[in-house]
Amino acid sequence: MAEQLGLFDARWLQPATARDRGSSGRGSSSAWPDAAAPPLRVRESRRARRLTLRVLPPHTLELVVPRGARAADVAAFVHQHRRWIERARREIAAHYALAQERLPTRIALRSIDQSWSVRYESQPQARPRVRMLGDVLEVRTRDAERRGAEGALRSWLCDQASYHLAPWVLREAALVGRRPSRVQVRLQRTRWGSCSNSGTLSLNAALMFLTPAVVRYLLIHELCHLISLNHSRRFWAAVERYEPHYEALDRQLTDAWADIPLWAHPDARRR
Repeated sequence: MAEQLGLFDARWLQPATARDRGSSGRGSSSAWPDAAAPPLRVRESRRARRLTLRVLPPHTLELVVPRGARAADVAAFVHQHRRWIERARREIAAHYALAQERLPTRIALRSIDQSWSVRYESQPQARPRVRMLGDVLEVRTRDAERRGAEGALRSWLCDQASYHLAPWVLREAALVGRRPSRVQVRLQRTRWGSCSNSGTLSLNAALMFLTPAVVRYLLIHELCHLISLNHSRRFWAAVERYEPHYEALDRQLTDAWADIPLWAHPDARRR
C-alpha cells in the first residue's frame, strides 16, 4: 500500500504496474469488515498474494483478499487503513460532484473529434433509446424523470465504439502484422482492453472519450499480445517498435479513468 498516493494517481486505479495490467478473481461481495469503517467491496482472489485496497471506477472502494486469509488479519488491515479509506471516500465524493452525476447535456467523443448536445424527450410507452439528429442526440424515455436514459446512452456509446473501433483495430493490425480472431466492444469496469489466448480483443467502449493517440496506443498494446501474450521484454520491444512513445501514453491511459463521465460507467446509478 502506498498511502501517500492521490486518489486519481495512475497507481491507485491499477494496483499493479502498467506492465502488469489487470487481474481477475472470484468471490466478491459488499461487506463491512469493521463496523466503524466505511463500507467496502470485498473480493477474494486466488491470484492475490497480499491484502490490497484500491479504487475501482467510478466510485467503489475494493479490498482484495488472498484466498485463505484469516478474518482477524483482514479486520486488522482495514482498521490500520481507516484514515486512508475515509480520505478516499471524501475524494471520490468531491470528484464526482452532484453536477457530474446528472444526465449529460453535451457529450464529446475525443477519439473521433465529434460532439453532440443532448435533448431529452418523454413519451409514454416508448422504449428508452437514443437518436442522432445531426449534432443533437435525442434521448427518449417513458417519463419526465428520464428513467432508463443512462442505459440508453450507454447502449448508444457501445454502438459508436463498435462502429469506430473495430475497423480501427484492423488498420493497426495491418501495421503490426497480426490480425485478431475477433473484436468485441463493451463497457468494462476495470480494463481498457484485453487479449485472450484465442486471439479475441476485448475493448472498453469508454475508449471513445480518450484522445486518438491514447486509443491507438491501447490498440497497439493489445495487438502486440498476439506476438507475446505476456508482458515480457519481447512484448514491450514490439510495442516500442510500433509506438515509440508508449510509456507516456500508458500513463495517460491509466490516468484517464478520472475523465470518464459517471453515466458511462457500467456500475453507475443515479442518486
